[in-house]
Amino acid sequence: MAISTLLSSSLRMMTPLLFAALGVLVTSKAGVVNMGMEGNMLFGAFISVYFTYVTGNPLVGQIAALMFGMIYGLVMSFFIIICKANHTVCGLGLNFVAQGATTVLLGTVWNTSGISPSVTKFPSFTMGPLGLQSYNIIIVLLLCALVWFTLGRTNFGLRMRSVGENPAAADSVGISVGRYQLMAMIIAGALGGLAGSELAIGQTGSFAKLMTSSKGFLSYSAVIFGGYGVIGTILTTFVLGFLDAFQMRAQTVFNIPGQLLLMLPYLFTLIALIGVGNVKKPAAMGKIYERGKF
Repeated sequence: MAISTLLSSSLRMMTPLLFAALGVLVTSKAGVVNMGMEGNMLFGAFISVYFTYVTGNPLVGQIAALMFGMIYGLVMSFFIIICKANHTVCGLGLNFVAQGATTVLLGTVWNTSGISPSVTKFPSFTMGPLGLQSYNIIIVLLLCALVWFTLGRTNFGLRMRSVGENPAAADSVGISVGRYQLMAMIIAGALGGLAGSELAIGQTGSFAKLMTSSKGFLSYSAVIFGGYGVIGTILTTFVLGFLDAFQMRAQTVFNIPGQLLLMLPYLFTLIALIGVGNVKKPAAMGKIYERGKF
């Protein structure tokens, strides 16, 4: 098993996870528990394939996925900010909606219950010994740098973090808690759309029923294990990408049942989360804020 081949596959597996984890990180900093990333990615994957199929242009497909992801973030914010819904229940509910909707749309648009027709993939380039990589690896790393700088070095980031730590105090000095949580969810929705797009038109070139395979939940655990920081999140998504790549390669090299190897990323996540139970999260994360009642 060539190391360069394994590392190349690891980067490819890491890319959609990192897009999604970055979105989860942004909402976490604003005090929102984003359990809806799985559905966000699933819609992004379907939308990207559909618009690429219609136009023949994967860039159009990716932009459409990004824009639909922003709409997804708006819908989530309506339930969380306006309706004061429980964050976890809201996210899980939207995941189920996405699973049902994309399954129905797959049958309606392409008259199949399995896999859509193949479409043109997003452009890729040769990264030296690491082989072909989607240009999305560059995009997501640039976005990581942007998020790191914005959250840690700007007034906007300071206000967003204050909303996640102490919304009552932020509100008392004129910072709109709802507005910053809304912006966080729209940003996260866009990133989730890009994650689904990379998974579909960046890697497989098609849409398959429930193709995200719980990667949205893995991205959430990556943020926790990464200590709610950008650098830690990058490293954790790379490890998860490596395990995903390893299990795919190992199936062809070692005589181990594929179903057993598929457990690797999720088993690692479970063990890792047990070991990082005391990681400090934003103090108000998941709490429903109402002025005068917090």
